[in-house]
Amino acid sequence: MKGTVENKGSTARDHLANERTFLAWVRTALGLVGFGVVIGRLGVGEGLAHPGELNKTAFALVGAGAGLLVYGLVRYLSVTRALEEGRFPIARRGPWAVGTGTLALVALAVYLLLR
Repeated sequence: MKGTVENKGSTARDHLANERTFLAWVRTALGLVGFGVVIGRLGVGEGLAHPGELNKTAFALVGAGAGLLVYGLVRYLSVTRALEEGRFPIARRGPWAVGTGTLALVALAVYLLLR
């Protein structure tokens, strides 16, 4: 990758948008990791669930955050490379994976709340 590119047309705007999108992935990942840590450290108490079950939930949230961070980084680098070549890669599998993973976390949360 080049350190700088010629700013023709929308080049700078496209790269800055890519960086903002990456930062949004980082914020989301940090939010999930932070929430997982809070559940793991403070969520154990009367009426919630057994500590082992809460720890599984905390690990799932931290793992989801780590997965989102990796996906965001890979996507950022992929888009940056493609923009430098004058292309743009359409995301197909990533949104399905993120949506499915989020749905699984929601299902886990509903299960724990209804037990």
